[in-house]
Amino acid sequence: MTAAPPLYLTEADVAALAGVDDAIAALEDCFGAPDGDVETLPRQRAALPCGAFNLMGAVHRSHGVFGLKAYLGRSAGGPYHVLLYSATEARLVALIEADLLSQMRTGAASGLATRLMARPDAAVLAVIGTGKQAFWQAAAVAVVRSLKEIRVFGRDRGRRDAFAREVEERLGVATVAAESAEACVRGADVVVTITKASEPVCLSDWVADGAHVNAAGANSADRREVDAALIRRASLLATDDLPQARIEAAEFRDLIARGELDWSQVRSLSELMRHPPRRNHAGISLFKSLGVAIEDVAFAEVIVSRARTAGRGRSLERGVAAEMSGEAG
Repeated sequence: MTAAPPLYLTEADVAALAGVDDAIAALEDCFGAPDGDVETLPRQRAALPCGAFNLMGAVHRSHGVFGLKAYLGRSAGGPYHVLLYSATEARLVALIEADLLSQMRTGAASGLATRLMARPDAAVLAVIGTGKQAFWQAAAVAVVRSLKEIRVFGRDRGRRDAFAREVEERLGVATVAAESAEACVRGADVVVTITKASEPVCLSDWVADGAHVNAAGANSADRREVDAALIRRASLLATDDLPQARIEAAEFRDLIARGELDWSQVRSLSELMRHPPRRNHAGISLFKSLGVAIEDVAFAEVIVSRARTAGRGRSLERGVAAEMSGEAG
């Protein structure tokens, strides 16, 4: 039987085929895989005049797939693509426009961490940051916890007011625009930071006993979203991938360099999936989200499977043939 030609999937295809709940399920599957089944290649960066070229890859052996994500990191945005390959057939399966895919899978990592680490009765969410990633952070937490209130904060008043309205309309949860980061965080059960800050935007003094924090925005060694006191205070620390954290998790690296923390105190999502933690009701838990390639590969596999079923996407082979013959418009 002839293999199906590779697909090209657009952002619109991704939006039509999957949601953040599907991304959470995909991450549960890959992080719950047995030892040795998944291998992740940490992100590599190369400077460009217009930003930074980012490249990351992963293998999911039992699923017979591997893939990579390549994107341009810059404040004005840039192209994002995931390439998904079949390991059993040694061929390209799909090329996917992956900006939305990335946003949803980043939210999904926080959603999965919240499911594993936050108190079951957590009902108030605080989100610091109002950029394109922020909605999916709120949406993912809303999948795994029954939220009664969402608070949002960003430095631009107009933007945070508009974001609060969007969140409330799309999620159906009462949402307020807080006047300050402190007002946003105080008393919240789950806190998300999703910013590009180089200095902490969430301080330990603001965080209530028993809260869970997803530090989801800073993924390079020169960026920090939470202060050292909050890391020291946490009774449960986790990240999505320890090798990548050794490169990118500045908040952990700072304390380890000073001898105030050891990598043995930081658990991976895979470990938490296999050995769910005992939750200290009064203790702080913190997930340092970096965004790793297995998340992209696992979610991409779900999207491509649905695209085949739904008949969505453009055949790359047909597209190339048409362009070569002058038939493409």
